Amino acid sequence: MSCKLAVPTASLGRCSAGHLLETKLDAAKTYGYQGIELCFEDLLAVAGQGDTGTAAQEIKAMCKKRDLHIVCLQAFVEDEGALNRIEIQSKLRELAVWIQLARILGTDMIMIPASDLPDEDMTRDIDMIVDDLRRAAEEGLREKPHIKIAYESRCSSTRIDKWEFCWDVIKKVGKDNFGMCLDIVHIAGRLFADPAAPSGLVPDGIKAVELSMHRFVKRMKAHREKIFYVQFGNARRPDEPIVPGSSDYDANERPRTIWSHNYRLFYGEEARGAYLPMKDIAEAVFNCVHFEGWVSAELFNRRMDCEDLNVPNDLARRGAIAWRKLGNDMGWWPTLPIPATDAIC
Repeated sequence: MSCKLAVPTASLGRCSAGHLLETKLDAAKTYGYQGIELCFEDLLAVAGQGDTGTAAQEIKAMCKKRDLHIVCLQAFVEDEGALNRIEIQSKLRELAVWIQLARILGTDMIMIPASDLPDEDMTRDIDMIVDDLRRAAEEGLREKPHIKIAYESRCSSTRIDKWEFCWDVIKKVGKDNFGMCLDIVHIAGRLFADPAAPSGLVPDGIKAVELSMHRFVKRMKAHREKIFYVQFGNARRPDEPIVPGSSDYDANERPRTIWSHNYRLFYGEEARGAYLPMKDIAEAVFNCVHFEGWVSAELFNRRMDCEDLNVPNDLARRGAIAWRKLGNDMGWWPTLPIPATDAIC
């Protein structure tokens, strides 16, 4: 087994809550992480009113000092398939800037999440979506060495909301540098969880997950090199169904968007309310498809926005515990590093 632990920098606390990138990198190093996903908000925070290129050089030095690899720069919102074609041209120019920042940072990958534009603002023509993403991949191919594009399907995305759709797009794009960011929470978030339902569940969701994972193994085992990296975690039910009149409801956002931004936990945090069948999905990814590479412990909830100075250490510790739990569940021991603490949640 050859998997390496990373974490998105935002999952260790928001810079908008006063959590400095250096503090978060220190926490990641302390708890045994080998890499980070650099969230663009942290790069902007380091830059302040200054130049992002200079900030990228500073961040590269920060990570080198702590022996942390920058897995990717994320998340670039391309809005592929947008009906506003002028906006797409603008996005591609912006991507060219990101590619130069990635080169300065020393990373070879940018993550792009599938578009969550309003339905009326996005095409239903899959060929247009593919063409936009192919152009993004071609931007990465202009660099030597090439910059990879990791495309992520999300349960809240407008069109590409399942891994199957993501894989179909990747095949149609047909570029070596264009592959998958596989967030396994979004698999369950689409098939198993319904944050608008009183139960928080999709009827027969567990069967849907089982069938999806059978298809995943059948299709991806021979193509696991196209999974560029994996994100893992879990989530809890919302405090109440996300419907009109509830405290979380926003008419401009899908319930799954609101839920996935505010109720995501680390893997194995059932004591905190985690309820998604993540072990079954992880088994398919790691023990059937035999993915090897970067595995990122991701969390999204309001703890990130808390100004408590202990947030980065607390979240880094919890992510390290999640990593050990994943290793236990997958039967990886004793090959994985043991986190720096035995503290429990």
